[in-house]
Amino acid sequence: MKKIIAIILSLVMVLGATAAVYAAAPADGTYQVAVTLQGGTGRTSVKSPCALTVSGGQMTAKVVWSSTNFTWMKVGGVTYNNENSGGNSTFTIPVSALDTPIDISAETTAMGTPHVIDYTLTFSSSGVTMKGEGGESSSSGSSSSGSPQTGGSQDSKPGNSQTDGNSQDDPADETGQDADGADQDADSSSITVKNTISKATSVSAETLAGYEGKTMSLSTANGQVDFDEKALASIVENSSGGITLTMNDLTEDKAYKDKDYGLVVELKVQDEDGKELFTEKGDGKAKVTLSYDGEVKDKDSLKVYRLNGEEEEEIEAVYDADEKTVTFETERFSVYAVAQQTGSMNIIIIVSVAVIAVIAAAAAVIIRRKRQSDRD
Repeated sequence: MKKIIAIILSLVMVLGATAAVYAAAPADGTYQVAVTLQGGTGRTSVKSPCALTVSGGQMTAKVVWSSTNFTWMKVGGVTYNNENSGGNSTFTIPVSALDTPIDISAETTAMGTPHVIDYTLTFSSSGVTMKGEGGESSSSGSSSSGSPQTGGSQDSKPGNSQTDGNSQDDPADETGQDADGADQDADSSSITVKNTISKATSVSAETLAGYEGKTMSLSTANGQVDFDEKALASIVENSSGGITLTMNDLTEDKAYKDKDYGLVVELKVQDEDGKELFTEKGDGKAKVTLSYDGEVKDKDSLKVYRLNGEEEEEIEAVYDADEKTVTFETERFSVYAVAQQTGSMNIIIIVSVAVIAVIAAAAAVIIRRKRQSDRD
């Protein structure tokens, strides 16, 4: 009988704990909550309140710094990229818990040399609607039940953030890298960087330090590059510190504007000293995927060329009509052009060949007659 009672009490305790967890779960919605930043020198802050979004029980927050120099934030081993290249550094990060300090690190370039600074962020539960028993909602703090609320104010102790996001950081404060950067956790088999707001993407030296046996995938607003293991190893071993991939759109450049190219892109990988990497054959391969919005009547007529001055070297490429992308492989970076071989171009080629053939035949007749005349 004692064993039965003990089992029943254990079940009651488990059910009680489960109910407590369920009751504390935030309800889906978007809230304005107070956020507290601690760490660093105290000169930099984050905007408070910030937007907290709950969807399917998962929480994310939009963090806006007072500085324009932050390039990535790392939370739980995953790095998140700056979303606002033209203003205050902005990141959307996961929030594991409310009213609990969350360890983060961030990289900025306030002094020109990349530095990673450790911080903690604490998101207040005040104003967040919580799920109650039976699927009903109850509100945390003084907000009314059933709808997202604005988080309350926070104290202004040194190290805490209480700002409208318009203040500027001291140049002597935290530092980091200029280009947007993001990378995966150390256990991943690939270093992955996604940046869809600018032409350049950066990876820190800290992330590259664990490159052995990994591949690397870098994305910019103009496309994506996937490096194999050999290419990544060559890049890291020949670089000094972090690297930056740049995908420059040169379609409107005066050197290419008058040509029949639908797209011209210059690919570069450079280290922190500006040294160009991945420029020689034998350093591995990279799969390049370029966004191409031009009209394509026949996918087989779309060609990719590696440009070297006036020389064009055709490269085998595949066009994806659904994704509107052109994909090809390369062993070194250069300038690449996408062009469509139209029917009129084919006619020109045929006519040109015919003209050359006629000229050659006429020349042959003239030579034959001259030789005959010489014999006579």
